[in-house]
Amino acid sequence: MFQLPSARDDRTLHFVNLNRYQREGQPPEWMLGKFWQIDAQIYDEFLNLLPPIYCGGGFRMCERLTRDIAATYFKVGNDYWCGFTDLTDTRPEKLLRAICRLNEPAQEEIMKA
Repeated sequence: MFQLPSARDDRTLHFVNLNRYQREGQPPEWMLGKFWQIDAQIYDEFLNLLPPIYCGGGFRMCERLTRDIAATYFKVGNDYWCGFTDLTDTRPEKLLRAICRLNEPAQEEIMKA
């Protein structure tokens, strides 16, 4: 797992992070496990953009980057996060656990849900 620059209060940086693999000349799989902080406005915008696919702690976009890779959005405590997951190696639950480790007080709350 690798944390990218925070896009909290920065919608433009959120889109930069979403498309980072293209700028770096990498395949979409390169984005798996990368995540960054966002804000409630970005979270809500993407929640209402397309029908969400709900997962533990948040939702995945129904539009895939490729195959099973999709942007996944989480709410952990009072913080919001985005990252890329798939349905095999980097499942949403795995990324959520990594994010929760960064935010220990919220971890207990999320794991109880």
